[in-house]
Amino acid sequence: MEKKSVTIKDVAKKAGVGVGTVSRVLNNGIVKDETKKRVQNAIIKLGYKPNFYAQQLAGGKSRRILVYIPEVKTEFHWRLLDGFDRYLDKKEYFSIVFPLTDFKRLENMRKTPYTMGGVDGKALFTISPEIFSDEFLTEEPLVLIENESKKCNSVTVDNIRGGEIAAELLVENNVSDYIFLYSDVDNKIIKNNHIEERKEGFLNFLKNNKIEIPNKNIIYSNYLLGISYNKIIEIFDKYKKPGFFASTDNFALIVLEVASTINKVPGKDFFIVGFDNQIWTEKIGLTTIEQPIEEMGQTAAKLLIEVIEDETRPIKNIKFSPKLIRRKSA
Repeated sequence: MEKKSVTIKDVAKKAGVGVGTVSRVLNNGIVKDETKKRVQNAIIKLGYKPNFYAQQLAGGKSRRILVYIPEVKTEFHWRLLDGFDRYLDKKEYFSIVFPLTDFKRLENMRKTPYTMGGVDGKALFTISPEIFSDEFLTEEPLVLIENESKKCNSVTVDNIRGGEIAAELLVENNVSDYIFLYSDVDNKIIKNNHIEERKEGFLNFLKNNKIEIPNKNIIYSNYLLGISYNKIIEIFDKYKKPGFFASTDNFALIVLEVASTINKVPGKDFFIVGFDNQIWTEKIGLTTIEQPIEEMGQTAAKLLIEVIEDETRPIKNIKFSPKLIRRKSA
C-alpha cells in the first residue's frame, strides 16, 4: 500500500501553528526562534518535502504576499507586521518581507524576478507608492498602510484629528509654550504625509484658539536618531512650563530621558504627548495618541486577501480614529 504523502497542513498540526507560519519558516521569513524550532522538528519527524512549484500550479496561487517595509528597527512596523501575518495565517497565506531602505535596494529589486513576481499580492508599509511604476501598482493586488491611493486599498489613521487631540490636551494643561517635535525624513522612499498631517492638526487647533506657535518651536530632527540633547536642554532653560507634542513616542522618550537628568518632572514642570501608544509607554507614564497598530495590520491583510480571492471587489480606503491614552505626563 502506497504511503500517504505528508502535507504542509500535517506539519502545521504537528507543530501547533498555522499553515502560513510553516510557509514562512520554509521561505526564511520572520518567525520567532522557538516557533521556528517547533516547525523544523515537525518537518524532520514527518519527513515533509515541500514542492512550491507544484503547489502553485495545482492551486493557481503561490499564497505568497510580498511586504515592502522601510526599515526593521521600530516597534511600530513590527506590530503592523504581526497583525498582518496573523490574518494571513488564518487564510493560509504567508508574507515575504523585503526591507526597502534606499534607492539602491529598489533598483536591485527591479532587476530580481523573485522579488517582483511569483506572489499573489503586495503590501507597502509607510513606503510611498509614487516611487513605483503604474504597472507595479496594478499587476497584482496591492494594499497601502499609512498612505492612500485611488488605485488600491489602503489603511490609515486620522492623523489630523490626532494632532488636534494633542493640542487640545496641552491647552487644557495651560502650558506656557507649545513645542512640536517633527520628523523630517530625508528619504524619498518614505512618504512623510502622516507626520505632516499630525503637524497640521496640531497647528490648526492652536490657531483656531488664537495661539500662535513660532517656527523656532517646530523642532526638526532625524527620523531614527531623534532630537538632540542640547536642543531639549535649551527648551527647558528658556520656557517655564513647556508643552511638547512629539510626532512619535520615540521622540517623546528622548525628551523624558533628558528631563530626568535635570530633575524635571513630567506633568508638573512640563507636559508631553506622544503618538502611537507603543508597548513601553504605559510603564513610563507617557500620555499618547493611540493608533490601533495591530488592527491596522490585520485590516490591511483582510482587504488584500479579499481582492486576491475576488478581483471584482471595490477599492476601500479605511481610516481609523485615533484615541487619547491619558497618563501622568499630560
